[in-house]
Amino acid sequence: MTMGKTYVFCCYVLLVLWGASTSNGAEEEEAVGVYELKRGDFTVKLTNFGATVLSVVLPDKNGAFPSPFLFFILFILFVVSFSLNGKLDDVVLGFETIDEYKSDKTYFGNIVGRVANRIRGAQFTLNGKHYQLVPNEGDNMLHGGPKGFSEVVWKVKTHKADSHVTFTYQSCDGEQGFPGDLDVMVTYMLIETNKLGIKMEAKALNKATPVNLASHTYWNLGGHGSGNILSHNLTLFAPDITPVDDELLPTGQIASVKGTAYDFRRSRPIGSMFNELTDGYDINYVVDTEGGNKHLKKVAVVKEGKSGRMMELWSNKPGVQFYTSNNLGHLKGKNGITYSNYAGLCLETQGFPDSVNHPNFPSQIVNPGETYKHVMSDKTYFGNIVGRVANRIQVAQFTLNGKYYQLVPNEGDNMLHGGPKGFSEVVWKVKTHKADSHVTFTYQSFDCEQGFPGDLDVMVTYMLIETNKLGIKMEAKALNKATPVNLASHTYWNLGSHGSGNILSHNLTLFAPDITPVDDELLPTGQIASVKGTAYDFRWSRPIGSMFNELTDGYDINYVVDTEGGNEHLKKVAVVKEGKSGRMMELWSNKPGVQFYTSNNLGPLKGKNGITYSNYAGLCLETQGFPDSVNHPNFPSQIVNPGETYKHVMVYRFTAN
Repeated sequence: MTMGKTYVFCCYVLLVLWGASTSNGAEEEEAVGVYELKRGDFTVKLTNFGATVLSVVLPDKNGAFPSPFLFFILFILFVVSFSLNGKLDDVVLGFETIDEYKSDKTYFGNIVGRVANRIRGAQFTLNGKHYQLVPNEGDNMLHGGPKGFSEVVWKVKTHKADSHVTFTYQSCDGEQGFPGDLDVMVTYMLIETNKLGIKMEAKALNKATPVNLASHTYWNLGGHGSGNILSHNLTLFAPDITPVDDELLPTGQIASVKGTAYDFRRSRPIGSMFNELTDGYDINYVVDTEGGNKHLKKVAVVKEGKSGRMMELWSNKPGVQFYTSNNLGHLKGKNGITYSNYAGLCLETQGFPDSVNHPNFPSQIVNPGETYKHVMSDKTYFGNIVGRVANRIQVAQFTLNGKYYQLVPNEGDNMLHGGPKGFSEVVWKVKTHKADSHVTFTYQSFDCEQGFPGDLDVMVTYMLIETNKLGIKMEAKALNKATPVNLASHTYWNLGSHGSGNILSHNLTLFAPDITPVDDELLPTGQIASVKGTAYDFRWSRPIGSMFNELTDGYDINYVVDTEGGNEHLKKVAVVKEGKSGRMMELWSNKPGVQFYTSNNLGPLKGKNGITYSNYAGLCLETQGFPDSVNHPNFPSQIVNPGETYKHVMVYRFTAN
C-alpha cells in the first residue's frame, strides 16, 4: 500500500514460513510498551501503539525444518516451522524507537482501520445517510484517516510471554467521521511451538458502520536488511484484480490477470515483469468474489532462495493488497539499516478497497450487535467429529488434580472444539468398512496435543441400523493420564435438502427444560436456567424462526437434557420436522447436553453442488457434555481417568410422511 496514513479492518490470513511487562493501563491514558512473545528461537515483538508488529525473528534453512511456521492475523494466521539451529534473522521492516513509529507514514507493522485502504472523496452513504470522513491523501481517506487505528494507543488486555497478547481499542461514534461506537480487539498468539496467530475482531455497538481491518507488515524473508525483495518468488492464488485509476482508487471493475504483469498464478520472481509497470505493485487481488468470511483460502506463497525461508498466507477475506514498498526512498530503519524502494513486500488481506462506494463489491458493513471477525481456520466444522473437548474452554486453560494446563487458543483467548489442530483437523485411520453396515475410524491423540494431558485412543463408528436409523458411537480410552474428553458430531442438517434455503420453518421439539446461559464470548456463566417463557423454549413443537425477533443472532446454546450426567441410557433429545418434504428426524443420546446452533454465521458460503449457503441454512444438534465443564465443578464431569473409556452414543431415526 502506498504512503499516507490508513486503517484496515479485520483480515484472516494464514502465513506459512518454511525455514528451507504486561500493563493494565489507566482509565484515561495507557502507557506505551513493548511486548515479547517467545518460544524457542521464534520471537515476536509488538507494541500497543498501533497494535504494531515490531519484529519477527526466525531461523533460516541451515537448520532442520520438519514442518511449516504458521502466522495468523485475525486474522492473519501465520504458521512457520523452524529448527533451533538455523541462522536467525528479523524478517520484518521497522524502526529503532517507538517515537519513530509515531511520526511514521509507511504504516510499518500497524493494524490499520476503521477501514483499511482508500475511500474516494472521504465519503459514503449508508442507510440513506451521508457521512463525510477526514481526508488524509488529497481529497481521499487512506487507512482510516490521519488518526486511524495505527495512530492510537491500544489497551493491553492480557499478556503471557509464552502464549499471547491481546490489545483492545474503543473507537467512538464520529471518530474520523465514521458512524457508531466500535469495540475492537486484536490478539497475537503463539500456537504450539512454531505458529503465530493474529485475530482481529470488532463489534458494532449502536450504528451500522463499515469495518475493514488489515495488518500492514512489511516482509523481507532474507532479513530486513538484506536488500530488495525483487528476487523473492511469489505465487498469488487470485485470478483477478480490481483495477485502479491515477489516485489508486478502484474503478469498480474486476479484471483478469491473465497475460499481464499482474499474473502470479504460477510462481515467479516479483521483479521479473517490473519493466511493464509504472512503479511496482500496489493493487488489490481478488481471492474470492463471493466475499465469504468463514473458510480460509490459500492466498499466497513467498519464497526467498538464499535463506530458504518460505511463507504461505491464508485468509478468509475476499481480497489481498500486494504492495512492493514503492515509495520508501532512503528511510532509516532499525539496526542502522537504510531501506530503499522495494525493501519489503506487504500482503494485506482485506475487503475490497472503497467497497462502501461500490455496491458490486463484497460488503464491509457491520450492523449493531454484530461482530466482524477474521478467522484463521475453516471454521464451520461441517460434519466433523470435534474434540478432544468440544465447544469452548475459557481462556484455554484448566486445572486438574492440582496441575495447571495451558491449551492452544483458537478463538481469541479461548479454545473452541479442541483447538486449531483438533480432531476435526487430522487424518483418521480406517479400521473397518462394510458398505451395507458400518465404517470405523481411529485416531491416537498424544500427550500434550493442543495442550491436553495424556495419550488417548479414539474410535468413531458410523453404523446403519435397520432401514432408517443412523448410529454414531464415539469412544476414547485414556492410557496414562486423567484428561477431559467431550466428543461431538458437528453435522449441519436441512431436512428440505442442503440447497433448499433456510431451516427457520422447520418445526423443532427439544426435550430439555433448561439451558446453560452464556456471556458475550458464548462461554457458560456456570448457571442453569429454565427455558420457560423464553425464546429458548422448544418443549413443544414450533418453527425454529418463530421467536427469532427476541434473539440477537439465532441460537447457539447448550440445552440441559440431563442434570445428572448419566451416560448409561439413551434419552430422547429432539425431534425435527420439515413440512414440505414431510421428513422427520428423531435424535437420541446418552449425553447430558445438546448444543443447538442455527448456523448464524455461514453466509454467503460456497458449498457442494454449486450451492451458496446463507445464514440459517442448516441446524446443528450436537449432543455433548456441558461446555467448559473443566472450569465449572457444578457441571457434570468430563474427566476420563487412566484405563477408563469415554462413550458417547447418538442414534438418528428418519421417517417421512
